[in-house]
Amino acid sequence: MTEAVRSVFYVDLKAESSSPPALSASPTPAATASRFSSFAEALAEANRLRETNEGKHYDSEFGTAIQAARPQLADVVHECAKDSKLPIVFDVVFIFAADGRVESTLQTPDQSTAVCVADKVRNVRLPAPPRAGWPVQLHIELNPANDATKKRTGPNPATSKDMQLAMQAGKAKVAGNYEEALRLYARAIKLNGHFAPFVYQNRGMLYLNRAKESTDRRARIADLQKAIADFKKSIALGAASDDELNRGLEKIATKANVEEATKLLAQETGQ
Repeated sequence: MTEAVRSVFYVDLKAESSSPPALSASPTPAATASRFSSFAEALAEANRLRETNEGKHYDSEFGTAIQAARPQLADVVHECAKDSKLPIVFDVVFIFAADGRVESTLQTPDQSTAVCVADKVRNVRLPAPPRAGWPVQLHIELNPANDATKKRTGPNPATSKDMQLAMQAGKAKVAGNYEEALRLYARAIKLNGHFAPFVYQNRGMLYLNRAKESTDRRARIADLQKAIADFKKSIALGAASDDELNRGLEKIATKANVEEATKLLAQETGQ
């Protein structure tokens, strides 16, 4: 397990095949030249950025997109790896353009499965990155002996109602319709499903982002307080979960988000 808990994807070999919606409704972007000269360079920069506050936040956005697309991604990996010998471990670095589309991908050299997966999932779409040419790493393991897969219990989060609602909320958030996103997050939270830690994390990010954009001091304070409450709830639920991705929220994205929101709130209130 690497440091980037939410960017790690363990593929369950026994996952049932399904026909879920595409990774993104956006059309697959045309390939463009990357600002990186090699996979190693892109991976090193992705790792460096992950340690910054803005990098942790964007890695969280990417992790949420990957978590939401688990069934599709599992099918893609299985298809690409059908003629390869297990175990298979590889990395793909997505380079995001200024508008959140995938500008290009780089992958583990001399790994046909990695090339195949990178080509098939390049239509993932995120909010705008901190700046153009932003790299994010996805680490994939296909291994029948994977402990993380064996430890996963409960209903498949990829097919749960709360995840479906969270995905809809995420689309509303990207479109700038915060009120609709909040309504959908509230519905997802009431279900108290397996995806609850991520729902709270995602709603907290909405509150945090809205606070940063607001020019109303009272509204900023209220949103920061709500963001902190949601982040703390996400951490508490994740810590009590048997799912490794849920537990990882405290170590990576959500912990950094709590710290940033708390710092901003202190600046607003003078405490």
